[in-house]
Amino acid sequence: MSSVVDDLVPVDLARCDDDMLLESWRELECTRNRLAAVEHRFVAEVERRGLPFTHGARNTAAFVRALLRVHPREAVARVAAASAAAPMTTLTGETVPAPFPRVAAAQAAGTISPRHAAVVVAAVERLPDVVQVEHGARVEADLVDYATQFDPHQLGTLALRVTTLLDQDGTLADVEYRERHRDLTIRQRPDGSASISGEATAELAERLLTILDALAAPKPAEGGVRDPRTAGQRRHDGLLDALDLVQRAELLPTVAGISTTVLLTASAADWQTGDGVTTTGHGAILPTREAIRIAGGDARTMSVDLDGHGAVTGHTDARRLFTETQRLALIARDGGCTFPGCDTPPAWCQAHHVIDHANGGPTTIANGTLVCGHHHRHHQRQGWRSVMRDGRPAWLPPPWLDPHQHPRRNARVQPP
Repeated sequence: MSSVVDDLVPVDLARCDDDMLLESWRELECTRNRLAAVEHRFVAEVERRGLPFTHGARNTAAFVRALLRVHPREAVARVAAASAAAPMTTLTGETVPAPFPRVAAAQAAGTISPRHAAVVVAAVERLPDVVQVEHGARVEADLVDYATQFDPHQLGTLALRVTTLLDQDGTLADVEYRERHRDLTIRQRPDGSASISGEATAELAERLLTILDALAAPKPAEGGVRDPRTAGQRRHDGLLDALDLVQRAELLPTVAGISTTVLLTASAADWQTGDGVTTTGHGAILPTREAIRIAGGDARTMSVDLDGHGAVTGHTDARRLFTETQRLALIARDGGCTFPGCDTPPAWCQAHHVIDHANGGPTTIANGTLVCGHHHRHHQRQGWRSVMRDGRPAWLPPPWLDPHQHPRRNARVQPP
């Protein structure tokens, strides 16, 4: 075998035309697949001779791990693959065919990969015994045929459909199991951040994925710079945008007689300067500057006066929320997120104070604009600043992008 590899390594692929290059690669993959069938025979022969016991190994997988220096899970997988696709020899010397003969034949021919084989075997073994006896051979044959046409991921989806049709009671049991074990755990840290873990039902997973399809897509390139966020960061931001939309829809129930509200408590002086810290309604402590950013343009502020003993001596109620009428006017004027290159529709946008409310900016149409959640949160960090030009919102790019900082508009929603 080494001599074949020795012949292939020095081959100059640059001299091959496209057809030869791709055909050679397919042949290499076929050879790689066939090697799995050869290894199955090695495993079967080692077990027949009792070599794991002779060498003091706990089992065959432990022996394979020590002999070949492979990962424990890899060793277990190789032994399991051999037990499914290798013929066995009994103590009396009788040869017993492989439990999955079609898988074994396909691997010997190199038409399916070890991962394909694992998907087929797992699908058949998932069937109840009665169903497996009656339909197992047909399922194996069908899936092996599919394996020659689809990659292992696609094959897994097809295998699930096949086994679901044959074992609908088992599928319903799986649904009931997921329903019983549904869970969502949020472990909040002292700084307000949190780790999230849980088990989602199919309904929650599908609804969440559907929402993230809409809200977690990469943003259009800005000045030739692609969205720098990872896929995980985009999903995080998409979920945050979805929660913001739900809360602004004002459809949530009240909590202890109060409309669902993110509560941020700070001293008046700290809120004006951005210094100090702010406490959230769940006890987390944030830098006040971060709390102001979270509050954004859609915030209701309430001043509460406390005496030296902590007793309430007075309070005010001052809103800086844009009204429904103002929002409709912003939608008519802006048509969606006004940040350059963004195509987020108005229903997914927030009302943003062009001149920040904390700096004296009024809650008026002339000082408001629609901005998507992503750009609302990150435009300052990226160096962008919103301004009004001729009664329409525009954005000043950071100096590194445009040293002259010429105002830019979103051509999709606001023709220049």
